[in-house]
Amino acid sequence: MRGRVRRVAILGHIGRPGVRRAAAKLRTRLARRGCDVRLEQQLADLMGIEGAPLPELARWCQLAISLGGDGTVLAGGRAMAGQKGVLLAVNFGGLGFLAAAEEDELDRAVDAALAGRWKVRERRLLRAAVRRGRKAARVFSRLAMNDAVVKSAGGLAAVHLQMHALGQDLGYLLADGLIAASASGSTAYSLSAGGPVLAPDVEALVVTPVCAHTLGSRALVLAADDELSLRLIGSVDHSILLLDGQEMVELEPGDTIRVRLDRAAVRCLRNPERPFARSLQAKLGWQGSARRSL
Repeated sequence: MRGRVRRVAILGHIGRPGVRRAAAKLRTRLARRGCDVRLEQQLADLMGIEGAPLPELARWCQLAISLGGDGTVLAGGRAMAGQKGVLLAVNFGGLGFLAAAEEDELDRAVDAALAGRWKVRERRLLRAAVRRGRKAARVFSRLAMNDAVVKSAGGLAAVHLQMHALGQDLGYLLADGLIAASASGSTAYSLSAGGPVLAPDVEALVVTPVCAHTLGSRALVLAADDELSLRLIGSVDHSILLLDGQEMVELEPGDTIRVRLDRAAVRCLRNPERPFARSLQAKLGWQGSARRSL
Protein backbone atom coordinates (compact mmCIF):
# COMPACT_ATOMS: atom_id res chain seq x y z
CA MET A 1 0.00 0.00 0.00
CA ARG A 2 1.25 3.43 -0.91
CA GLY A 3 0.59 6.69 0.89
CA ARG A 4 -0.80 7.31 4.33
CA VAL A 5 -3.84 5.27 5.30
CA ARG A 6 -6.55 7.44 6.80
CA ARG A 7 -9.85 5.63 6.08
CA VAL A 8 -10.16 2.25 7.81
CA ALA A 9 -13.16 -0.08 7.87
CA ILE A 10 -13.61 -2.92 10.36
CA LEU A 11 -15.87 -5.91 9.78
CA GLY A 12 -16.18 -8.92 12.03
CA HIS A 13 -18.03 -12.12 12.79
CA ILE A 14 -20.45 -11.07 15.51
CA GLY A 15 -20.74 -14.64 16.79
CA ARG A 16 -17.02 -15.09 17.39
CA PRO A 17 -15.78 -14.61 20.98
CA GLY A 18 -13.42 -11.70 21.30
CA VAL A 19 -14.32 -9.93 18.05
CA ARG A 20 -16.36 -7.16 19.66
CA ARG A 21 -13.68 -6.49 22.28
CA ALA A 22 -10.90 -6.54 19.66
CA ALA A 23 -12.85 -4.22 17.36
CA ALA A 24 -13.39 -1.70 20.17
CA LYS A 25 -9.70 -1.65 21.09
CA LEU A 26 -8.65 -1.44 17.46
CA ARG A 27 -11.05 1.42 16.78
CA THR A 28 -9.62 3.42 19.69
CA ARG A 29 -6.03 2.63 18.71
CA LEU A 30 -6.51 3.65 15.09
CA ALA A 31 -8.33 6.85 16.04
CA ARG A 32 -5.35 7.86 18.18
CA ARG A 33 -3.19 7.49 15.08
CA GLY A 34 -5.39 9.93 13.19
CA CYS A 35 -7.41 7.41 11.21
CA ASP A 36 -11.10 7.79 10.37
CA VAL A 37 -12.52 4.42 11.48
CA ARG A 38 -15.95 3.08 10.55
CA LEU A 39 -17.51 -0.27 11.46
CA GLU A 40 -19.73 -2.58 9.43
CA GLN A 41 -23.38 -2.17 10.40
CA GLN A 42 -24.02 -5.46 12.23
CA LEU A 43 -20.84 -5.23 14.27
CA ALA A 44 -21.54 -1.57 15.04
CA ASP A 45 -25.11 -2.37 16.18
CA LEU A 46 -23.73 -5.02 18.54
CA MET A 47 -21.38 -2.41 20.01
CA GLY A 48 -24.05 0.28 20.22
CA ILE A 49 -22.34 2.72 17.85
CA GLU A 50 -23.01 4.11 14.40
CA GLY A 51 -22.11 1.86 11.49
CA ALA A 52 -22.45 1.56 7.72
CA PRO A 53 -23.38 -1.20 5.23
CA LEU A 54 -20.43 -3.25 3.98
CA PRO A 55 -20.76 -2.23 0.29
CA GLU A 56 -20.65 1.43 1.31
CA LEU A 57 -17.58 0.87 3.49
CA ALA A 58 -15.82 -1.01 0.68
CA ARG A 59 -16.18 1.98 -1.66
CA TRP A 60 -15.00 4.39 1.04
CA CYS A 61 -12.08 2.73 2.81
CA GLN A 62 -8.40 2.46 2.00
CA LEU A 63 -7.99 -0.49 4.36
CA ALA A 64 -10.61 -3.03 5.42
CA ILE A 65 -9.77 -5.21 8.42
CA SER A 66 -11.61 -8.51 8.69
CA LEU A 67 -11.93 -10.05 12.17
CA GLY A 68 -13.32 -13.58 11.95
CA GLY A 69 -12.93 -16.83 10.09
CA ASP A 70 -12.73 -17.55 6.38
CA GLY A 71 -16.43 -16.80 5.96
CA THR A 72 -15.86 -13.23 7.09
CA VAL A 73 -12.96 -12.93 4.65
CA LEU A 74 -15.17 -14.15 1.80
CA ALA A 75 -17.86 -11.58 2.60
CA GLY A 76 -15.26 -8.84 2.78
CA GLY A 77 -13.57 -10.04 -0.39
CA ARG A 78 -16.77 -9.91 -2.43
CA ALA A 79 -17.49 -6.40 -1.17
CA MET A 80 -13.93 -5.18 -1.86
CA ALA A 81 -13.75 -6.69 -5.36
CA GLY A 82 -12.83 -4.05 -7.90
CA GLN A 83 -12.19 -1.42 -5.22
CA LYS A 84 -8.92 0.45 -4.62
CA GLY A 85 -8.75 -0.41 -0.94
CA VAL A 86 -6.99 -3.49 0.43
CA LEU A 87 -8.21 -6.25 2.72
CA LEU A 88 -6.34 -7.37 5.83
CA ALA A 89 -7.73 -10.69 7.10
CA VAL A 90 -7.09 -11.59 10.74
CA ASN A 91 -8.25 -14.99 11.93
CA PHE A 92 -10.58 -15.11 14.93
CA GLY A 93 -12.11 -18.40 13.82
CA GLY A 94 -11.03 -21.98 13.24
CA LEU A 95 -8.98 -22.84 10.17
CA GLY A 96 -8.43 -19.32 8.87
CA PHE A 97 -6.66 -20.45 5.72
CA LEU A 98 -7.29 -17.13 3.94
CA ALA A 99 -6.09 -15.02 6.87
CA ALA A 100 -2.83 -13.10 6.85
CA ALA A 101 -2.48 -13.17 10.64
CA GLU A 102 -3.88 -14.77 13.77
CA GLU A 103 -5.81 -13.13 16.60
CA ASP A 104 -2.75 -12.62 18.79
CA GLU A 105 -0.95 -10.96 15.86
CA LEU A 106 -3.62 -8.29 15.25
CA ASP A 107 -1.68 -5.24 16.43
CA ARG A 108 1.49 -6.26 14.61
CA ALA A 109 -0.43 -6.97 11.40
CA VAL A 110 -2.21 -3.61 11.52
CA ASP A 111 1.08 -1.80 12.14
CA ALA A 112 2.64 -3.56 9.16
CA ALA A 113 -0.33 -2.65 6.97
CA LEU A 114 -0.28 1.02 7.96
CA ALA A 115 3.48 1.19 7.43
CA GLY A 116 3.24 -0.41 4.00
CA ARG A 117 5.57 -3.27 4.95
CA TRP A 118 3.33 -6.01 3.57
CA LYS A 119 2.82 -6.50 -0.15
CA VAL A 120 -0.54 -6.70 -1.87
CA ARG A 121 -1.72 -9.78 -3.77
CA GLU A 122 -4.68 -9.61 -6.11
CA ARG A 123 -7.15 -12.49 -6.04
CA ARG A 124 -9.55 -12.69 -8.97
CA LEU A 125 -13.15 -13.60 -8.25
CA LEU A 126 -15.62 -15.78 -10.12
CA ARG A 127 -18.81 -14.58 -11.72
CA ALA A 128 -21.73 -16.96 -11.91
CA ALA A 129 -24.81 -16.16 -13.99
CA VAL A 130 -28.07 -18.04 -14.49
CA ARG A 131 -30.13 -17.80 -17.70
CA ARG A 132 -33.68 -19.11 -17.93
CA GLY A 133 -36.47 -19.69 -20.41
CA ARG A 134 -36.72 -19.65 -24.21
CA LYS A 135 -35.19 -16.19 -24.45
CA ALA A 136 -32.35 -17.18 -22.09
CA ALA A 137 -33.02 -14.17 -19.88
CA ARG A 138 -30.43 -13.59 -17.19
CA VAL A 139 -32.13 -13.98 -13.82
CA PHE A 140 -29.07 -13.99 -11.56
CA SER A 141 -25.47 -12.74 -11.65
CA ARG A 142 -23.14 -12.50 -8.66
CA LEU A 143 -19.47 -12.66 -7.70
CA ALA A 144 -17.87 -15.37 -5.57
CA MET A 145 -14.38 -15.30 -4.09
CA ASN A 146 -14.04 -19.05 -3.53
CA ASP A 147 -16.52 -21.12 -5.49
CA ALA A 148 -19.85 -21.60 -7.23
CA VAL A 149 -21.54 -24.93 -6.47
CA VAL A 150 -24.48 -26.61 -8.20
CA LYS A 151 -26.16 -29.19 -5.97
CA SER A 152 -29.52 -30.42 -4.74
CA ALA A 153 -31.12 -28.23 -2.11
CA GLY A 154 -31.35 -31.08 0.39
CA GLY A 155 -27.92 -32.43 -0.44
CA LEU A 156 -29.24 -35.98 -0.73
CA ALA A 157 -30.07 -36.29 -4.45
CA ALA A 158 -27.82 -36.28 -7.50
CA VAL A 159 -27.99 -33.56 -10.12
CA HIS A 160 -27.88 -34.20 -13.86
CA LEU A 161 -25.91 -31.65 -15.86
CA GLN A 162 -24.78 -31.13 -19.44
CA MET A 163 -21.34 -29.52 -19.53
CA HIS A 164 -19.77 -27.22 -22.10
CA ALA A 165 -16.20 -25.81 -21.95
CA LEU A 166 -13.07 -25.50 -24.08
CA GLY A 167 -15.28 -24.51 -26.99
CA GLN A 168 -17.21 -27.78 -27.15
CA ASP A 169 -19.70 -30.09 -25.49
CA LEU A 170 -18.11 -32.16 -22.71
CA GLY A 171 -21.08 -34.48 -22.30
CA TYR A 172 -23.20 -35.24 -19.26
CA LEU A 173 -22.49 -35.47 -15.56
CA LEU A 174 -24.51 -37.24 -12.88
CA ALA A 175 -23.10 -36.37 -9.48
CA ASP A 176 -23.92 -35.08 -6.04
CA GLY A 177 -22.83 -31.69 -7.30
CA LEU A 178 -20.28 -29.69 -9.26
CA ILE A 179 -17.83 -27.09 -7.94
CA ALA A 180 -16.32 -24.28 -10.00
CA ALA A 181 -13.53 -22.72 -7.94
CA SER A 182 -10.95 -19.95 -8.18
CA ALA A 183 -7.37 -20.41 -6.97
CA SER A 184 -8.54 -19.21 -3.54
CA GLY A 185 -11.35 -21.75 -3.58
CA SER A 186 -9.11 -24.60 -4.72
CA THR A 187 -8.13 -25.18 -1.08
CA ALA A 188 -11.74 -25.25 0.15
CA TYR A 189 -14.68 -27.46 -0.89
CA SER A 190 -13.03 -28.36 -4.20
CA LEU A 191 -10.01 -29.79 -2.37
CA SER A 192 -12.26 -31.90 -0.13
CA ALA A 193 -13.94 -33.26 -3.28
CA GLY A 194 -10.58 -34.33 -4.76
CA GLY A 195 -9.70 -31.25 -6.79
CA PRO A 196 -6.16 -29.90 -7.26
CA VAL A 197 -4.50 -27.18 -5.20
CA LEU A 198 -3.66 -24.03 -7.17
CA ALA A 199 -1.06 -21.51 -6.03
CA PRO A 200 -2.70 -18.14 -5.20
CA ASP A 201 -1.11 -16.39 -8.19
CA VAL A 202 -2.52 -18.88 -10.72
CA GLU A 203 -5.44 -17.45 -12.66
CA ALA A 204 -7.53 -20.46 -13.58
CA LEU A 205 -10.92 -22.07 -13.04
CA VAL A 206 -11.04 -25.46 -11.31
CA VAL A 207 -14.04 -27.64 -12.16
CA THR A 208 -14.53 -30.50 -9.69
CA PRO A 209 -17.39 -33.07 -9.67
CA VAL A 210 -18.67 -34.07 -6.25
CA CYS A 211 -19.11 -37.84 -5.90
CA ALA A 212 -19.63 -38.44 -9.61
CA HIS A 213 -21.57 -41.56 -10.59
CA THR A 214 -19.03 -42.50 -13.28
CA LEU A 215 -15.38 -43.51 -12.91
CA GLY A 216 -14.19 -41.20 -15.69
CA SER A 217 -15.38 -37.89 -14.19
CA ARG A 218 -12.36 -36.00 -12.89
CA ALA A 219 -11.42 -32.43 -11.96
CA LEU A 220 -10.61 -30.10 -14.86
CA VAL A 221 -8.52 -26.91 -14.81
CA LEU A 222 -9.60 -24.25 -17.31
CA ALA A 223 -7.62 -21.22 -18.46
CA ALA A 224 -8.42 -17.76 -17.13
CA ASP A 225 -10.40 -16.76 -20.24
CA ASP A 226 -12.39 -20.02 -20.53
CA GLU A 227 -16.03 -20.25 -19.52
CA LEU A 228 -17.85 -23.20 -18.00
CA SER A 229 -21.45 -23.60 -19.13
CA LEU A 230 -23.82 -26.01 -17.42
CA ARG A 231 -27.39 -26.93 -18.40
CA LEU A 232 -29.44 -28.35 -15.57
CA ILE A 233 -31.34 -31.34 -16.83
CA GLY A 234 -32.87 -32.10 -13.48
CA SER A 235 -32.76 -33.67 -10.04
CA VAL A 236 -35.11 -35.60 -7.80
CA ASP A 237 -34.78 -32.74 -5.33
CA HIS A 238 -34.78 -28.99 -6.02
CA SER A 239 -31.40 -27.76 -7.23
CA ILE A 240 -29.53 -24.65 -6.15
CA LEU A 241 -26.52 -22.55 -7.08
CA LEU A 242 -24.51 -21.71 -3.96
CA LEU A 243 -21.84 -19.01 -3.93
CA ASP A 244 -19.09 -19.14 -1.29
CA GLY A 245 -21.49 -21.18 0.85
CA GLN A 246 -23.24 -17.90 1.69
CA GLU A 247 -25.52 -16.83 -1.16
CA MET A 248 -28.03 -19.09 -2.87
CA VAL A 249 -30.39 -19.06 -5.84
CA GLU A 250 -32.89 -21.78 -6.71
CA LEU A 251 -32.53 -23.40 -10.12
CA GLU A 252 -35.10 -24.83 -12.51
CA PRO A 253 -34.69 -27.66 -15.04
CA GLY A 254 -33.42 -26.18 -18.30
CA ASP A 255 -31.51 -23.35 -16.60
CA THR A 256 -28.06 -22.52 -17.94
CA ILE A 257 -25.36 -21.66 -15.41
CA ARG A 258 -22.27 -19.91 -16.72
CA VAL A 259 -19.15 -19.48 -14.59
CA ARG A 260 -15.90 -17.75 -15.43
CA LEU A 261 -13.17 -15.70 -13.80
CA ASP A 262 -14.28 -12.09 -13.54
CA ARG A 263 -12.07 -9.09 -14.20
CA ALA A 264 -12.76 -7.89 -10.67
CA ALA A 265 -10.12 -8.76 -8.09
CA VAL A 266 -9.78 -8.16 -4.38
CA ARG A 267 -6.49 -6.69 -3.18
CA CYS A 268 -5.32 -8.68 -0.14
CA LEU A 269 -2.36 -7.99 2.12
CA ARG A 270 0.16 -10.82 2.20
CA ASN A 271 2.13 -11.70 5.31
CA PRO A 272 5.76 -12.41 4.28
CA GLU A 273 6.13 -14.64 7.34
CA ARG A 274 3.26 -16.85 6.18
CA PRO A 275 4.02 -18.05 2.63
CA PHE A 276 1.47 -20.25 0.87
CA ALA A 277 3.55 -23.42 1.24
CA ARG A 278 3.76 -22.93 5.01
CA SER A 279 -0.01 -22.46 5.21
CA LEU A 280 -0.47 -25.74 3.35
CA GLN A 281 1.65 -27.46 5.96
CA ALA A 282 0.31 -25.72 9.05
CA LYS A 283 -3.37 -25.42 8.12
CA LEU A 284 -4.00 -28.39 5.81
CA GLY A 285 -1.44 -30.87 7.12
CA TRP A 286 0.58 -31.10 3.87
CA GLN A 287 3.70 -32.61 5.35
CA GLY A 288 5.83 -35.73 5.63
CA SER A 289 9.21 -36.74 6.85
CA ALA A 290 12.52 -37.84 5.38
CA ARG A 291 12.15 -41.15 7.17
CA ARG A 292 8.77 -41.87 5.55
CA SER A 293 10.16 -41.14 2.07
CA LEU A 294 12.83 -43.89 2.30
